[in-house]
Amino acid sequence: MKQSTLPGSDVTVSQLALGCWGLTSDFHWGQRDSAAAQATVAAALDAGITLFDTATMYADGANETLLGELLAGKRNEVQIATKCTPAQTTADAVAAGLDASLTRLKTDYVDLYQIHWAGTDEELAEVWGALIQLKQLGKARAVGVCNLGPTQLDVVSSLEKPSTNQLPYNLLFRAIENEILPRCKTQKMGVLAYSPLMHGMLRGEWKTADEVPATRARSRHFSSQREHVRHDEDGHETLTFDTIECLQQFADVSHNTMVELALRWLASNPQITSILVGASSPEQIAANAEAIARPLDKELLKQVNQVTDPLKQAMGTNADLWQSAAGSRIH
Repeated sequence: MKQSTLPGSDVTVSQLALGCWGLTSDFHWGQRDSAAAQATVAAALDAGITLFDTATMYADGANETLLGELLAGKRNEVQIATKCTPAQTTADAVAAGLDASLTRLKTDYVDLYQIHWAGTDEELAEVWGALIQLKQLGKARAVGVCNLGPTQLDVVSSLEKPSTNQLPYNLLFRAIENEILPRCKTQKMGVLAYSPLMHGMLRGEWKTADEVPATRARSRHFSSQREHVRHDEDGHETLTFDTIECLQQFADVSHNTMVELALRWLASNPQITSILVGASSPEQIAANAEAIARPLDKELLKQVNQVTDPLKQAMGTNADLWQSAAGSRIH
């Protein structure tokens, strides 16, 4: 599998990463089985995936604990990325948080330590300064951010440029193309793309908004009338599922699965350093790895961009998947 080096570091990561959030049971994903998680991680390693992305927030640390157990004895073969929490707003809290993560992960360093979500600009500056210090201490080989927009990138870059910015990016959510991707390109910053299948919507299994499990129907694609959403917008349910139907037609005609179409679209973008895909079975790992094995045809790429552009325009420039523009955490 193709490998890339994170900018400003010697950390080399696989083009496809395993997003580990869904390995443990929680509100969003429902019940998960540890045996299935073990088989999934083993399949990822066999497929050439070396980057595993977790976070303290995932299952209140249980996700890190499970990953530490599943990667035991393979530390030199993999790269582990984790994140501090929004509640850790001081340097001392960040340092203590990483120590706790290292204990759960059964390692004395992580390959990439990231800010999960930013607080105020003052908090962001302090937390980022703490991450830089932890890198200097050897507890993190590289440091990065998640969910930061141009103004927030100004704050951190005044201290040190992040190696990476982890952002939501997929065929149904292209908001980062407006301002954030160009900024990352200018700064030569790596981009880690999360939610590449839009929480399963790009698998093509759900044909209407009502078929999506309530705990996943939370993004700005969905009406604010739905139970678990955080925003106050009308959503774009009809346009979203009309777009999915069009994508399915393109996939069928081009002899791609929906997963292949979605992941090959991302893999065709040279600015994407690694694609963080969740999986709950070895079969999904195999399908994801196969998807990026060959590039998307240039004409198909153009057509896919055109058919998803109306939804891109409707969703606007707000890069927060869950919050309305007025309360956006990305700016």
